Amino acid sequence: MGRLSTGHGSGGRLSSELVSEILSSFGASALEQEDCAIPEKNLAITIDGFTITPRVFPGGDIGKLAVCGSINDLAMRGAKPKYLAMSLVAEEGLEKEELLSYMKSAGSVCSDLSVQLVSGDTKVVPNGQVDGLFITTCAVGTPLPVSNLGISRLEPGDALIATTSIGRHGAAVAASRYNLAAGTLISDCAPLWPLAKDLLDIPGLRSMRDCTRGGLGTVLCEWAEAASLGVLFDEKHLPVSPEVRSICDILGFDPLYLACEGCAVIAVAPEDVDKTINRLQAHDVSRDAAFIGYMTAENPGYVGMKTEAGGTRLVDMPVGEILPRIC
Repeated sequence: MGRLSTGHGSGGRLSSELVSEILSSFGASALEQEDCAIPEKNLAITIDGFTITPRVFPGGDIGKLAVCGSINDLAMRGAKPKYLAMSLVAEEGLEKEELLSYMKSAGSVCSDLSVQLVSGDTKVVPNGQVDGLFITTCAVGTPLPVSNLGISRLEPGDALIATTSIGRHGAAVAASRYNLAAGTLISDCAPLWPLAKDLLDIPGLRSMRDCTRGGLGTVLCEWAEAASLGVLFDEKHLPVSPEVRSICDILGFDPLYLACEGCAVIAVAPEDVDKTINRLQAHDVSRDAAFIGYMTAENPGYVGMKTEAGGTRLVDMPVGEILPRIC
């Protein structure tokens, strides 16, 4: 069976295969591979772990990241976040002041969204048995009437919208880790419920997914494979900031696969594209929202990108780990 590698936690192909194997133990299908589960009418739930290094990065820290990450998974299924449970595993010797600074960041996001911390657990392990601090968050929310949003609703012809420029979290963390000058580049780490709730009454809203580990490219591959549809998008329509392009050029990364923590891809009926973009652009975190492409009936299970050079490039999930410990 082999041993796990960091690639199995990258959000790419190895992660997808491992998750599929784990789900098969529980009898779950590919269409159930959403980041948030809605097991019954009034309940939405998600859980995630955070091991980022450095723990403080331009635009946020591990506390803010942990809360936003779980809240965003609820938001993408149309569920209002209400409750949070948090588990901390800290290394002996971690400064208490540092830990509490992360808790204040987390608490600030919860306060802004009226999310209550209702349960938690704290462990401190001997020095060397964990790298500083790991946080696990479980978020619970209330699905709103349109909460059947998800992969199963995708249809040929659906338009795809990126809510903001891609790859900013991964690029900001990389720049911080490797001491690279990156100008005004900061992570896009932010809660997405405020913008998500403004879209829920759009009739043609099909599916939403935040582009975390593995980036936009991986989300599009997951959608294509799970829905047995094709995806075709245009490179020249991708919102990518000059700072992200610069970091990618220096480190040899592809912005398609860099992690985001405040960017989502949204599928809507083509007649609702303008309405969706207009509503997104009313929010500071999604002023760069842009139409990028379509779901198609052709080439089911595959993602193609029309390149600026004029050809079409096959986009697949990354196999290895691009940048470990980013979330």
